Amino acid sequence: MLFSQSCGLNCLIFAILLCVFLTGNHGMTVNTDTNVLPFPWDKMRLPETVKPQHYELLIHPNLTSLTYTGVVQILIEVEQDTRAIILHSKNLQISKAQLLESRHHRDLQTSEFEANEQIALFADGFTFEKGNHLVYLEFYANLSDSFHGFYKGRYTTNSGEVRMLASTQFEATHARAAFPCFDEPAFKANFTIRVHREPRHISISNMPKLRTVELADGLLEDRFDTTVKMSTYLVAFIVCDFHSISKKSQHGVEISVYTVPEKISQAEYALNTAVTLLDFYDDYFDIPYPLPKHDLAAIPDFQSGAMENWGLSTYRESGLLFDPEKSSSSDKLGITKVIAHELAHQWFGNLVTMQWWNDLWLNEGFAKFMEYVSVNITHPELQVDDYFLEKCFTAMSVDSLVSSHPISTPVENPAEISEMFDDVSYRKGACILNMLRDFLTPEAFKYGIIDYLKRHSYQNTVNAHLWESLTNICTSDGLDSGRLKLDGFCSRSRAESPASKWFMEDSVDVRAIMDTWTLQEGFPLVTVEVKGQEVILKQERYLKGEKSSKSSSTSSFLWQVPLTYITSHSSAVQRFLLKSEKDVLYLSEKVEWIKFNVDLRGYYIVHYESGGWDALITQLQQNHTVFSSNDRASLIHDIFQLVSIEKVPLDKALNLSLYLSKESEIMPVTQGFNELVPLYKLMEKRNMEELENQMKGHLVKLFKTLIDRQHWSDDGSVSERMLRNYLLLFACVRRYPSCVVNASERFQKWKESDGKLWLPADVSLVVYTEGARTDEGWDFLLEKYKRSASPSEKWMIKAALAYTPLTHKLQWLLERSLEGEIMKTQDLPSLVVTVSKNPKGFKLAWEFMKTNWGKLVKKFDLGSSAISRMAVGVTDQYSTREMLDEVQAFFSSLAEDQGSGLRSIQQALEKIQQNILWMDRNVPLLKAWLDMQSVQD
Repeated sequence: MLFSQSCGLNCLIFAILLCVFLTGNHGMTVNTDTNVLPFPWDKMRLPETVKPQHYELLIHPNLTSLTYTGVVQILIEVEQDTRAIILHSKNLQISKAQLLESRHHRDLQTSEFEANEQIALFADGFTFEKGNHLVYLEFYANLSDSFHGFYKGRYTTNSGEVRMLASTQFEATHARAAFPCFDEPAFKANFTIRVHREPRHISISNMPKLRTVELADGLLEDRFDTTVKMSTYLVAFIVCDFHSISKKSQHGVEISVYTVPEKISQAEYALNTAVTLLDFYDDYFDIPYPLPKHDLAAIPDFQSGAMENWGLSTYRESGLLFDPEKSSSSDKLGITKVIAHELAHQWFGNLVTMQWWNDLWLNEGFAKFMEYVSVNITHPELQVDDYFLEKCFTAMSVDSLVSSHPISTPVENPAEISEMFDDVSYRKGACILNMLRDFLTPEAFKYGIIDYLKRHSYQNTVNAHLWESLTNICTSDGLDSGRLKLDGFCSRSRAESPASKWFMEDSVDVRAIMDTWTLQEGFPLVTVEVKGQEVILKQERYLKGEKSSKSSSTSSFLWQVPLTYITSHSSAVQRFLLKSEKDVLYLSEKVEWIKFNVDLRGYYIVHYESGGWDALITQLQQNHTVFSSNDRASLIHDIFQLVSIEKVPLDKALNLSLYLSKESEIMPVTQGFNELVPLYKLMEKRNMEELENQMKGHLVKLFKTLIDRQHWSDDGSVSERMLRNYLLLFACVRRYPSCVVNASERFQKWKESDGKLWLPADVSLVVYTEGARTDEGWDFLLEKYKRSASPSEKWMIKAALAYTPLTHKLQWLLERSLEGEIMKTQDLPSLVVTVSKNPKGFKLAWEFMKTNWGKLVKKFDLGSSAISRMAVGVTDQYSTREMLDEVQAFFSSLAEDQGSGLRSIQQALEKIQQNILWMDRNVPLLKAWLDMQSVQD
């Protein structure tokens, strides 16, 4: 470890003094190199005895040299005398460091510990005494080549001109790569930001611009208002040439959408949606949005989906821009949800922030959950509730692995923190909140979270703070202020209380219940056996794969499970809180069947013993509409998950799926595909062509009636239109004759018109995919991709290009995406995964990922969701021991800083092991069942 400046013998003497005399938490030393001085702090987390109060930050990016300079002045509060100030800095050159004292400026020396991304500030024989101090640092760096920190971006105009911009992405630990700071969420402070720029650019930041000052060298200085107290990861600034449109919300907040000039016509939907949603949250949370403005910026190069920077949220272009002519119903739903997510963060995450990244779910689980609450009310036509349970199924697929982790889990270093941004934090977090809302009632839940937000505004929290607010709804004084009144909620009779529908106790201990869902990984399998009017209940952890020492140690986990159920005699939802491993509930009469987890309100799987499944299958075959579409989807999901752990034989699950020939709702249909399509995808990796084709033929026959009912138009509800795209794409890929003819004819006419012929947006992907099957069609699509100004259209064309059976085109696509000239590198992770699902491309994708792993880690960051998505997504359909050995050998050969210890790699290996196990157990059963279906046909 090297000092950034040479300071000779005095530094050596001072370093020795540091070792001996450092006080308090600064008493540790680290020798990172035997030839240099020890660094005066050996922990990954910063000392808690020095806290920032205010930053004055000046940033000057040069979009020609792609470098920047900066000055930061930090007012710090020292709570305990210390010889050194420790803060974060990564890849920054510190050119000047001073302590600004009332009478003179004291020069400071700097020492860097690269492994921990920290620097120390000190001076010979000097002690930072308890009290406030002002630290001044000058620094410079290159604009980052990655997608985090302060990084460079580019876009190409319609005329072919390449234009540069610089933008930020700081979550979770990348503010330190832009300017020296105390880069942990608990170190909240105020920020006053200034940006130097050329007149041809603009700059935007978290707060409104107060004024622009002309500088002597022809540059301009934008001066922004001081922020509210917030964490470093929420700081944002962008220098670009974007245009914007604006509108005021009902509560007086100026809302603007920024995008590259040629796409400003696609910003209107996002602007109107943001106004509607910000007003909704303002009213729902009973806390006014605290800033005078909120900007939404569409960034051409942006690896994450979006980022909730306070007052300046940033998005992928495809996540914000909507073209009424070319964007699909799926695009509209996605854009609405992502805006809802980021604006929910302005309260959950920004106003109230988790103390440390182990409780990231308090930010992300809530924002994911609020997507559905808000959009369901503000945009009912989008039918967002149809898609919530899919989030829970996705979370369960990860949470059923030995390598899963508790929602709240210890993390220390940046790679571990990055890995927390996963389906457990987001989707499981949202699902258990939905379960808790149903348990407490939506009304009580709402009052509880309002109390939580009011009580902890501008502060940091842990899990327990949320549980306290949700437990003490009626004894809290946090709801006394503001517009919201409890409207007699707490004065109702005890029989009407939220607890009464579950059990007759005086109070509900929310923390006791929810600790079982947040402090241990996994979820329960609830086994149900009906004996007359008795329902015998048993819970255990649902865990896939072969038994191991870790799985044995978690097999004793217990949850407090809020059960809901309906019966053949009553559609009224009944409730029971299962708190022990075994229990019994009593029915008022005998029933033909019982269905638990109504509408998937709970985060658990159900197994029905002693003929329970047979009764449900019979009901589905006789009249499936007795169950809601969500209940039908959850029955499909649960029975196939039970096949994986040998609780139910495969033929029974396949028999249940036969009812799908009469199904028409999007969630049961897509869940049927989600369970059945992977069966032949596993066969593709084993060269089992005969059985594979038999399975494919069965699926086409199963859904034939529904496929034949689809129109090549944009008619119908959002769910109907999304289902149409899904079904027609499946039919054409499976070479269903009528679909192939329709898609081919439409592509030919579209091509002959040079792409000017209008295609219904919801079937465009199907048409493009059919066209991409030939060299000529593929090349034509690529040219249209290059010229398109619509992010939605570009996404569909890119997907079609990746679905092609032409392997030389797939190889070209992967290589160009890595270069980033034609295909943007931000799209590479999803592209690699898409190619890996292509039967002609899975080997290419694996070889590409192996060959370029080092470049990918450097570009997307170790532990990031992009790296995790590729590691799991490329390999999760492998089903042979040979591929398991190859994948294991590759990942075990990596160094730790290249990802050998990543959780996602363990997940990838587990999934392959599960696939092998499933195939070994079930292939003979599957073949026999398909043969029987052929005979019956």
